[in-house]
Amino acid sequence: MKIKIFFKNLFKDSDWKMVVSILFATIIIFVYFYFGSFSAFEKFFPNVKDLAFWKIIYHNCMSFILFFVVGALFSRFALKNNGRKMGLGFGDYKLGLKLCGIALIIVPLVALSTVLSPEMTSTYPLIDFQAYGKWYYILGYFASYFLYYVGWEFLFRSLILFQSEEKCGVLSAIVITTMISALVHSSIAGFGKPMVETLSAIPAGLIFGYITSRTKSIWYSLFIHMLVGFMTDMFIVLLV
Repeated sequence: MKIKIFFKNLFKDSDWKMVVSILFATIIIFVYFYFGSFSAFEKFFPNVKDLAFWKIIYHNCMSFILFFVVGALFSRFALKNNGRKMGLGFGDYKLGLKLCGIALIIVPLVALSTVLSPEMTSTYPLIDFQAYGKWYYILGYFASYFLYYVGWEFLFRSLILFQSEEKCGVLSAIVITTMISALVHSSIAGFGKPMVETLSAIPAGLIFGYITSRTKSIWYSLFIHMLVGFMTDMFIVLLV
């Protein structure tokens, strides 16, 4: 009886959607790390032609499949969220477009600073543009980039942030999302991004979380996030 009362009290003040969303995100990140990584592709398809290229495409596309496709199905059928609740609409598009316009001015300056980091220039771009410089390789790479960011923004901004802010408040939800995102960037979660990228994931997470919460849409933070990645690659290729 005491155990029954304990669990009743445990769940009494909890938001089950928030709890289940964070647990889902934890499991899906685990699956992504072990089955969606570069090393996983090398293990599954060791003899594929252009392995160095296709392992990156695989990694990016698995973000889309696991984080967005599986995540959207989970959100729709398990959490009973519609597209608008998932942030798939355009929300406050006037504010969103204004913020994207500001980002077009600020992001190039931020991305330019990455050329000063040897750790960043040795990591990005993920493909060798000299070896894979033909247009179809580059198009495929950046198309998979887009899919990667769709998955990432949906998991962290739609599933975690939107499901947390009603119970925890907007600021707490943004901080929770930022903490998880920054840890995933780090070697703590096994992904081992460059230190400067992991550190920048903290202010970026706060900014992207604010944009998503204000606009009620994932598309504007997605555009800015993808712009950062694209500009970082371009500056490193052109200047290093």
